[in-house]
Amino acid sequence: MEDSLSYQYVSHIQAVFSRMQQVLAAWLWGQHGRFVLWLPVLLAAGIAVYFALPWEPGGMAAFGAGMVAMACLAGRLLWRDSLPVRMGCGMVGACAVGLLLAWGQAHRMPPFPDLPRRAVHLSGRVTGVDAQTLRDGTQALRVGLADVRFLEGINIGMPPLRRQIALRLRPDDPSIPVAGDTLSARVMLTPPAFPAMPGGYDAQRRAWFDGLAGHGRALDRVACAHPPVTPAMSARLDTLRQGLGQRISAALPGPRGTVAATVLVGADGVIAADMRQSFADAGLAHLLAVAGLHLAIVMGLTMTVVRTGLALSERAALFWPCRQIAALCALLAGAGYVLLTGAHLPAQRSLLMAALAVGALFVGRRPLSMRALAVAAAVLMGLAPEAVVELPLQMSMAAVMALIAGFDGLRPVLSAWAQHEVWWRRMGARVSRPLLASMLAGGACVPVGMAHFGTVQPWFVLANLLAVPLMSVWIMPWGLASLLLMPLGAEKLALVPMGWGIGVVAWLARLVAHLPVAHVSVPAMGSGGLVLFFAGLCWLCLWAGRARFVGVVPVVMALLSPFVGRMPVVLVSPDARMVGVVTGQRLLSGPGMHPDPFILREWQRVTGLRAGLLPVDGRQDGVACHGGVCRVAGQGGDIVLLLGARLSDAALCLGAEAVVNLHGQTGCPGADRIGRFDVWREGAYALYPRAGGGLVVKRDRAVRGARPWVMRPGGAGMPDLPLAQAE
Repeated sequence: MEDSLSYQYVSHIQAVFSRMQQVLAAWLWGQHGRFVLWLPVLLAAGIAVYFALPWEPGGMAAFGAGMVAMACLAGRLLWRDSLPVRMGCGMVGACAVGLLLAWGQAHRMPPFPDLPRRAVHLSGRVTGVDAQTLRDGTQALRVGLADVRFLEGINIGMPPLRRQIALRLRPDDPSIPVAGDTLSARVMLTPPAFPAMPGGYDAQRRAWFDGLAGHGRALDRVACAHPPVTPAMSARLDTLRQGLGQRISAALPGPRGTVAATVLVGADGVIAADMRQSFADAGLAHLLAVAGLHLAIVMGLTMTVVRTGLALSERAALFWPCRQIAALCALLAGAGYVLLTGAHLPAQRSLLMAALAVGALFVGRRPLSMRALAVAAAVLMGLAPEAVVELPLQMSMAAVMALIAGFDGLRPVLSAWAQHEVWWRRMGARVSRPLLASMLAGGACVPVGMAHFGTVQPWFVLANLLAVPLMSVWIMPWGLASLLLMPLGAEKLALVPMGWGIGVVAWLARLVAHLPVAHVSVPAMGSGGLVLFFAGLCWLCLWAGRARFVGVVPVVMALLSPFVGRMPVVLVSPDARMVGVVTGQRLLSGPGMHPDPFILREWQRVTGLRAGLLPVDGRQDGVACHGGVCRVAGQGGDIVLLLGARLSDAALCLGAEAVVNLHGQTGCPGADRIGRFDVWREGAYALYPRAGGGLVVKRDRAVRGARPWVMRPGGAGMPDLPLAQAE
């Protein structure tokens, strides 16, 4: 009897599990047509895993990732009817391919060279020129130099650098180099900067994948020589862009001309810092970055003009495919605009999406769809996998994905309202589209802005609702007209009206930026929170059915993550010249009255706090300073900061958990010691309170690990010296 009951119980459990498996399989098969949309997500996951590793995978690891990818492909081909095998192989294989793409791109780049630490004469080939507005309001040219050779000392006769140098000329230099010129100058060079704090922005990683060796500053006026040969196409495009920018600035001087040059020829560095900050605080920074919005306006205007012109001909209207012809002309105009503005990554992504939309028009499919976005994202990741961890791709993908998914979900309601017999519903359907577009795109970009800028702009919907239509119907049409009038020398006829519209948008940006809580500083979202946000966003946008709303949970958790993490107590800059103390609701820095603005800005981005100065003598918010020695009281233990004096009083060591000495290595017995040599060897430091008492010490080199782009202590690179003949 007992055996029979046990058998029935086991059978019942097996039947329940079998039923659950059938329901789960049916549910997943219902999503079968959307699984392909997850391919770029899984590629991005593999790329993110590569950049998150604390060590560099070797050749055998890369070979293993390739074998895993091939095994997964074989599994999908052999067991195509088994859903678990197909899903498992697809997920693991795509992640392995993503990791392999990132590894291959990283090891394809040449190593950082060891740059001279003194003034040196060099010569190189100019690859690009753009203007840059300095902090004092003056403008200086910034050039890119390739094939750089050093002209003095042991470097004479050495092979040219395999990486480029970004060189800033003197503001009073009358030379105007163009792409293809040979430039000679006496300069001071600096390698890419170390992160300002462990886990902070990694300029060395960005320089590694951009092909930069470092930055330079010209000490004297430079000498330029024009080459006798015809420059390459890229050099001619840079020269054309430079000439057009000068003509725009001459016809429309002042801040309005800088904005016009930015949106028409991609002269991004000429905009003054105060205007750029106003646009950023108002949530209008995307208007100053040539991307999808500007390309859509250019292609939309071109398509409208061409199709209207063809409709004027009876034969063309009746017998020609006017829509397809107009779309092809719009794509060509968009490609020309992308090349003219420098072909930056967001513009390339937008152009690829536009090409897919035009192809869909030719074959009778939907122009904008999630599949087209997936193809574009996969292609961009294959060409530049490092873009996954950078702002432009994250921002653009989040915005476009939210727009497509949002309007797909709201299309039945909007279509019903657009055809409703009540007039106010028809009007509401038309008015709500730009409002929804602003809310969807802006809302999806808010967490990305929290991660990269540590700010939130609550009034972005209001600003975009007014500025984007003005950019579409007034500013960009007049700007394109000015480009067409330039061969006739009459570009001012169109640039002046364009400047009126730019003035209105600039006024709107200043107005919104000065509204209450227009610019809210928050602690920067960490990498884990950003991954959590994109996981939830992808689930919301790519999954079908009501289960998609489960993605709201990780999105909310990501938004709350910056406010539940522990704040650092003390920060030490990578050059051991500056410390920051987080106390109360302020970030106090010292020593001195003029902290490094770049390091301070990064610390403020991460902490979201207002900046202040450490007291010279006295007490402020738990920090007591006297005679160049500061003592920070905290739950994790007191921290002694030696800013300008030696530790001579043994009483200062009482209760000290750590000692930060910016001038030597001495410290308190039994306490963690952070000296100048430690910072030189390990990079920036950050001290966090431990939950159970004590301190957690984080070092930049330990956080980043031994990666190809992590430079040796002091910023030393590979010496540019050839091997001896015998070797």
